[in-house]
Amino acid sequence: MSSLRSCSTEPRAMANHSALLLATMAEDSDFDDSEPLLNLSPIRAFFIVAYAAVFLSSIVGNTVILIVLLLNSSMRTITNFFLGNLAIADLLVGIFCVLPNAVHFVLLSHGTWPFGELMCHCYVYIIHLIPNSSAGILVLLSIERFIAVLRPMLVHHLMTKTVLAIAAVLCWLISGLMNLPYFFAVRYIDSPRYGNGSTYSICTRKHIQFQDFDVLKVVTTVNFVFWYMVPLGLLGCIYITIGVALLRSTGDGAVARSSLRSSKSNQSQMTKKKSAYQSLGENIRETSKRLLSSKCRDADEEANEQRRSTSIEAIDSRRKVIRLVSVIVISFALLSFPRYSYLIWSVWRDNSVPRCLNCVFTLIHPLTFLLLFINSGINPLLYAFLSVRFRTAIKETFFCHSQREKKQSKIVMGLRGNHANNDHENIPIARRQRYFELMHSRRADKTSPTGEPLVPRKEMQTML
Repeated sequence: MSSLRSCSTEPRAMANHSALLLATMAEDSDFDDSEPLLNLSPIRAFFIVAYAAVFLSSIVGNTVILIVLLLNSSMRTITNFFLGNLAIADLLVGIFCVLPNAVHFVLLSHGTWPFGELMCHCYVYIIHLIPNSSAGILVLLSIERFIAVLRPMLVHHLMTKTVLAIAAVLCWLISGLMNLPYFFAVRYIDSPRYGNGSTYSICTRKHIQFQDFDVLKVVTTVNFVFWYMVPLGLLGCIYITIGVALLRSTGDGAVARSSLRSSKSNQSQMTKKKSAYQSLGENIRETSKRLLSSKCRDADEEANEQRRSTSIEAIDSRRKVIRLVSVIVISFALLSFPRYSYLIWSVWRDNSVPRCLNCVFTLIHPLTFLLLFINSGINPLLYAFLSVRFRTAIKETFFCHSQREKKQSKIVMGLRGNHANNDHENIPIARRQRYFELMHSRRADKTSPTGEPLVPRKEMQTML
């Protein structure tokens, strides 16, 4: 028979030190009673300012990105679909994690949790869920870029709307299921506040034992390997391959081969044209040859220049998108690694060893959370600074909407006016002249003796 049991902890120890030990204080049994460093005013002020900046960036920035993607049909591309999913994940971090974490660590004393038990479960669950979902979305985004660079004609055939929806749903679903144990490994405690008899709540985590296995140790280790190490390996291989492909596409050899192929085809066309004029006289043939050769040279140079400029523009566009996605991946790898590392250490450490609360090492815990939240708040800034399309779309959505509508209405009115003028100009001159003569005579004599119009209606219509 299998048995489930959770490790217990003395409430007094957690009540005294829960502010710094969100993930692991439920397992600690011995602490140093020194004053925590987070109670010092300079350190507290630094964390308050940092949390406020990250909160505003993650909420406002990701909301702006989602609004731009929803209102601009030109921004609804495959790449932006995954960036939209990433913005949703970052927005959830801002709503459910940044503010509660700031309140828990630096705003309230004793690690007080004022948001209730349900929010406690959601907080612990989402704070472990989002990094894993973001890693999966980045892998899907990088795979799409890989196909777009190496096989650009297959992207829209492979990445259909159904495939995109299924891939995104599977990413969120797998991450949600793998992190589900964190939702149940939550301990919500009402502790007495010593001295005045009041109580305050604590939101912490507990270890769950299944037979001889520690569930959190297994889940945390598997998540680190499956959602961090493996994605980083895949992303490294993908972007190395993409870099090599872009270098080859922009090399001199590629341009030379393209020019050689175009020159050979043009020479064959010139030979055919010359043979058609061989039956003419010598002077005409020479003159025609000179004219044709100059025209062909001009056409060849123009075609080669257009082909070269088109390929350069396409490569530059791909390079810009790859640069944006690469920076997002690098920021995720660097800013998420401290949190993953601390989480691994916290579940595998020896709980019987006392922890020092006035040591610099105690600041690592809130700093790992802060770096993780910065990763969610920095992505909208990367979109704005590294993507010209996002900058243009943001300006058009929030600053130039009325001007854009005026321009569109002016263009429509201009097209309507041109259409009316073209219809009038298409009427033959003789028919228009006959029509105006009859209208003039009708104005002179309104009606015939019988009261009928001088010019029948059908005749007028045939004239026009």
